[in-house]
Amino acid sequence: MKIVIVGAGVSGLAAAVGLTAVGHEVELHEGFDLLRSGGNGVLIWHNGTGILRELGIPLDGLGARIDIADVWANTGRPLMRTSLAEIGRRLGSHSVGVMRGQVVERLFAALPDGVLRVGKRCTGIAERGNRVAALFSDGTEAEGDVLIGADGYRSLVRNHLFGPDHAQYTGLASWHGTTSAPLDLGADHAVPTFYGPKGLCTLHPVGGGRVHWSFEVPFDNGLTHVPGPDTDEVPPPGRYDAPSRLAYLQRGFGDWAPPVSALFDILTEEDIAEAPHTMHDVPKQWGRGRITLTGDAAHAIPPRAGWGVNQALEDAWVLSHALSGVESDPAEGLRAYEAARRGRARKVRGRAKMLKRGNGTLLLLRHTRNGLPATRMLQANIKNCSNYLNDHRPKGRGTASVSPAEV
Repeated sequence: MKIVIVGAGVSGLAAAVGLTAVGHEVELHEGFDLLRSGGNGVLIWHNGTGILRELGIPLDGLGARIDIADVWANTGRPLMRTSLAEIGRRLGSHSVGVMRGQVVERLFAALPDGVLRVGKRCTGIAERGNRVAALFSDGTEAEGDVLIGADGYRSLVRNHLFGPDHAQYTGLASWHGTTSAPLDLGADHAVPTFYGPKGLCTLHPVGGGRVHWSFEVPFDNGLTHVPGPDTDEVPPPGRYDAPSRLAYLQRGFGDWAPPVSALFDILTEEDIAEAPHTMHDVPKQWGRGRITLTGDAAHAIPPRAGWGVNQALEDAWVLSHALSGVESDPAEGLRAYEAARRGRARKVRGRAKMLKRGNGTLLLLRHTRNGLPATRMLQANIKNCSNYLNDHRPKGRGTASVSPAEV
């Protein structure tokens, strides 16, 4: 069966790897002229590393292993500790912090030659009975038995299916970057997140001695909220002037406990990138006929939930099993994939909404030194949001069960 995928981010690449592995002919089309191997640091949970291993992606040297997640008040008061190492022992695979681009490069390296086609900007979709085609700006097209929209939160494929249906801004943005300067994160292989009345800052290693950092700031309909020179407060919605992004961050977070305050001895204006937070409703239907969606095209969520890349990998894993051995009626396999993933994706969205309004509650926590309640809670959340860890494959599809690989 020939499968056309639009979009070569993590979801498109992972789907291409999984679908070629089960014997399908795959064409993966990317609108940019080069593979998009840049981007921010991401966390890949225990389900994600298990899926990568099952897809044949080597984990050696992929980012940095994460063993501990600490929550702190902005004053430096410890609030909560979670043992990701213990979760890894229970679930069979560890978690990592890694640059998104490194995941993209490893997935691309696993593809057969000729699968990826760059410089192919999709401008339309044509449904032709038992065939479906992606139409490109250069006048060419790619026709197949199945078309997968992996083209992000502003998905053209999603718009074709449901009309204008882009993800909506949440009112927050991440100002983020990566530094190679040494920072004390409180423990080896740790992710500290600092919460305060004005927002949060999270830091995590991504391998090679580098640390990814991210601040949350207000954001509304494409306008970043930066304060005027005479105020020390994060302002209400509106447009404001400020000397620089660095000055804004320093005004809001510069007096926080280390290592947050130590960042401002390192950062320059050029180090700071901006990513607005968006969120989709998870639709009842992800597709129609021989078309479906994966990744942010189906269920975009803010980065604080830490599930963007993990959901993309879950989609690819379930989709490849749903279409394994399917030739006569691929639409049935696509609906089985969507039904298997929909409930889990809704759980992730619910968690993302809860986290968005959770700063004040977290500041009331008392530190639990052994981390047992927090560890059990996070393990339950990861498992509840994962098809892979529950081996939830569409009935009658795919190969024999494969348990998550051991570390």
